[in-house]
Amino acid sequence: MGEYKVLIGSRSPELFERLAAAFAENPLFDVGVYVPPAEVIDYAVRFHPDVVLWKVENEDPLGFLAELKRRCPLALPVFLVQNPQKLDLRSLVDAGLRGCLPLRLPPRQLVQAVELIVKSGILCLPRPDPEKPHDPGGGSEPALPYSLTEREIEILALIRQKCPNQEIGRRLFMSESTVKTHLRTIFRKLGVRNRTQAVITAIRRNLLRADD
Repeated sequence: MGEYKVLIGSRSPELFERLAAAFAENPLFDVGVYVPPAEVIDYAVRFHPDVVLWKVENEDPLGFLAELKRRCPLALPVFLVQNPQKLDLRSLVDAGLRGCLPLRLPPRQLVQAVELIVKSGILCLPRPDPEKPHDPGGGSEPALPYSLTEREIEILALIRQKCPNQEIGRRLFMSESTVKTHLRTIFRKLGVRNRTQAVITAIRRNLLRADD
């Protein structure tokens, strides 16, 4: 028995078979039966999966996500999409989405991404569209981040505790210059300019718990 139960919703039995075979190679996961998208939430209520992997087609993804979180609040929703740029990822992440994975990825890479989500608690999201850069001085929120690593999340948690760079380095056994490098990467991924903005953005996007 795997540690995590995965429910896959798709209209394509072939996609389910490919994903199920890839998950079967990873002892962490158990995958249930093939479930059409319209029946995913009912199955989730009955079987309590840890991860709901749902292929987005013509359905309302935000409505699906809201209903899933209402009826199965502990399930981690992950979307499979042909074109992530067509989705309002900010709204979906705010509603609880934990991953948005392009279908062009090989099944084993999709499984690796799901493993990162369940084990490290990170968001797995597509890269921002390079043709749509945000305006740092404008009022709009910057593009969604790349996925943060477990180490970057640890640093964010210490930033929230108001630890200076030297203290972060001492606790995580790294040099102060390495801490600064990680901070620059975190700021770039989150589209922020300082520590306070990084912590606020991380909480909003469920990278850090609001009540920690």
